[in-house]
Amino acid sequence: MANAATGCPARHFIAPDAGDITRVTITRELGSATPEVIRLERAGERWRMLEPKQVDANATRISQLFTLLDETVTASYDAAGKDLKQYGLEPGSASLAFNAETVVFGAENPISRKRYLLHDGKVKLVSEAVFGLLTGEATTLVANKLVPEGRTVKAVSLPAGFNASAAGLLQKWQSADALRVEAYAGEASQGKVVLTLDDGNKLTLDLLSDEGELVLANIVSGIRYVCAETKRKALLPLK
Repeated sequence: MANAATGCPARHFIAPDAGDITRVTITRELGSATPEVIRLERAGERWRMLEPKQVDANATRISQLFTLLDETVTASYDAAGKDLKQYGLEPGSASLAFNAETVVFGAENPISRKRYLLHDGKVKLVSEAVFGLLTGEATTLVANKLVPEGRTVKAVSLPAGFNASAAGLLQKWQSADALRVEAYAGEASQGKVVLTLDDGNKLTLDLLSDEGELVLANIVSGIRYVCAETKRKALLPLK
């Protein structure tokens, strides 16, 4: 496919290989005096969110962000002398940086439904699948596993009325995950679950619901995990 603006063959969007990327930074509200920043960093094979919360990051969502690296540029224009406002690029809706290489996201083209991006001094028209992640809740980038990556549950303490000695309970908590992760809004605790991990640390989760979906909060991290209703009987067996 030829580039609509230059006549050159269409090419992939950004050069860096995903394996070389150790930092991802998302910036929203670019026109604001206090833009919102989400910082993600890789150590080994594990991604962590460092800002606005310090928690494990969702590996699947990180992989989705990386799809931008291989998207095809269907049109490219020198940004110099262009009215960037007409492309929604001044100031832009959000930016995404892989290490130090930054991409600013602008408006959708109303005909092609592809998005205008500003990168490396050029306005580029790209079909992308990451804008929703950039502009959605930061908690969508948080890992939905309740137990931190690389840690093993060695003991479980449950609120009164529940059976912490039930068969297979350790493994059920080890593999527990949430349907979605949300910001903790200060709801009252109905009891505490304490998971003792193999490094000696204790992970405390506050029970926020007594029926329907199982909702647990990590108050220290400021997040809550919304788990399927079916998880309630498995993770909180009655005596």
